[in-house]
Amino acid sequence: MKNILLFLIFVIGLFTGCEHVVDIDLNVASPALVVEGRVIKDSLAFVKIHETSSYFQPDTQRCICNAQVLIREGDNTTDTLEQIAPGRYRSNSIRGTEGMTYYLTIVYEDESFEAQSYLPSKPLIYSLSQRSFASFGEFGDSADFDFGGGTSLDSLPWFLFTNIHDDPETEDYYMFEYYVNGEQKTGRYNVSNDENAQNDTLRYSPGPTALFYTGDTVTVRTYAIDEGLYTYFDMLSDALSSNSFFSSTPYNPVLKYQQRCARIFCRHELRL
Repeated sequence: MKNILLFLIFVIGLFTGCEHVVDIDLNVASPALVVEGRVIKDSLAFVKIHETSSYFQPDTQRCICNAQVLIREGDNTTDTLEQIAPGRYRSNSIRGTEGMTYYLTIVYEDESFEAQSYLPSKPLIYSLSQRSFASFGEFGDSADFDFGGGTSLDSLPWFLFTNIHDDPETEDYYMFEYYVNGEQKTGRYNVSNDENAQNDTLRYSPGPTALFYTGDTVTVRTYAIDEGLYTYFDMLSDALSSNSFFSSTPYNPVLKYQQRCARIFCRHELRL
């Protein structure tokens, strides 16, 4: 009986003696402006502005509804954007044109913020191609092979490759978006420079960050972007996927690139 009583006391001690309160001092920074500007070929320039939110109140982003937003295309006349919704501003006249540089100015609470971006030429997608997950091993593509538990090669994912034309005489940067059965695949920003291009072709794959399955219809949008936008989203993607095993120490992306967002795209579709 004593042994049973001691055991019960020991078990109760395990459940009651493992609690420890740790106070973490989280710095509360002053709100900062977040600006997303889009200049897409043949579309009216668009800018979205809001403020960063507190760690303790993540859903309290304040609308920036009284800013003056101006965009200038090259040496042409500056256009003042119209607010079409809370914190969303659109040009009445400036549409994206290949080869032009765009200058953005935002005046808010007696402060002025400026950025610029270049709109490159439209990228050309040669084709989309796929490679089965099994082809990276020695299994072949036999549908009769069974991994156990009813898992066959046919149920494994596919890697998707986008083959685009790349000018070997220039340094080019790209962003890729994937839509699976009509819905955008999110969770990571897929960007690439042209360092791995061969001759005049860049073959890009998002790798295991974007896998697809038999029966999926995949639409790919390829954006030509400038170096600043590439650098920002490359760093942001790395920061979002940081962990203690595979990535560097978490950090904030270079914020000066956050306002650069001139882009131009083409699209291609493949059914697996």
